[in-house]
Amino acid sequence: MSNREPRGISRRRFLAGVTAWGISALSGRLFLPPPHDATADDPFDPQIYLPLVANQRSPGTPHGPSKLGLHTIRPNNAVRFVQEVHDGGAHVALMKAVDGFGYLRTVKEISPETVTVGRWSSDQSVNPANDPAAEAESVMAAHMPHWEYEGDVVDYWEVLNEPGYPTIAEYVWLAEFYKAAMEIAEAHGYRLAIFSFSVGVPRWHDWEAIVETNIFARAQAGGHALALHEYNWPTSDVLWGEPTEDLPPYEDRGVLTGRYRYLYRDFLIPRDEVVPLLITEAGLDPVLRQPGQPTTWKERYVETMIWYDDVLRADDYVVGAAMFTIGGIGQWQDYDYEELLWPNSYGQNFRDYIISMRDK
Repeated sequence: MSNREPRGISRRRFLAGVTAWGISALSGRLFLPPPHDATADDPFDPQIYLPLVANQRSPGTPHGPSKLGLHTIRPNNAVRFVQEVHDGGAHVALMKAVDGFGYLRTVKEISPETVTVGRWSSDQSVNPANDPAAEAESVMAAHMPHWEYEGDVVDYWEVLNEPGYPTIAEYVWLAEFYKAAMEIAEAHGYRLAIFSFSVGVPRWHDWEAIVETNIFARAQAGGHALALHEYNWPTSDVLWGEPTEDLPPYEDRGVLTGRYRYLYRDFLIPRDEVVPLLITEAGLDPVLRQPGQPTTWKERYVETMIWYDDVLRADDYVVGAAMFTIGGIGQWQDYDYEELLWPNSYGQNFRDYIISMRDK
């Protein structure tokens, strides 16, 4: 989510029309960054990775431990949660921190297998009228000084937040921007989580053009990842199996949640350009609410995220989903679900669920 209005097609503009819309085998690996001490005498090595599940199962077959994780604006009790899950014999799949990255060092000490993502929330604007390489140089120069101290404990860095454009040409420009940004990141020993598109963005034909720039082959070669945001309301399965844009319906894909399967199954898997997928924001968003739908959410939040977890667990290239948000401030306070991490008056809780999935 963003606290500013993005250029072009915003999430709200996309969602205004959304209700009008009527795999092959994979052996993959999850690339992780090298130690943050790469020098000219110690060449940057992109081939550092953790193995994923050896073989992609049939679509729709969940397997493995939970892929649910936390998004934090302020860490609050996030470290305690990681510790308790670890003490229970499991681990939190993904942790994302905005601006306050320092606690991720403790997270990594407790749970080295937890994948970490950081985002510096300032300097988010880019102008497609400018040269993409020059824009990348400017943005990376603004961000990297804020990454330096935690560079050895943050696996992937996000650069922009929820960009959206009205034309295919601008999405092609954004791909060129990220190609240049990846070059700069690698020169300094960082890995990027590229794009960070909002729910429902971009559309299928935009992806078609983006893929043709070969950006995913470039990201794969450098060990980078893809970041996307997926939300729904009032439950995670709304518009599941419904058609989107000018495409036929698929019973195992969604218009909102599970939308990433269009990109992977239609493009990246056939092209052998699969990169790790990080859902760096996920959950329920009342912006999506239609007339007559409920306004409350905590009583069903854990259950609906467990449904979503089963979707993610069916796709080996998905690293995890960071549920938005812990430590919400300002306009994001109403999204805070911290009380659901532990036993609560609403019913199920995330700690016990993640621990229960440890041997799956």
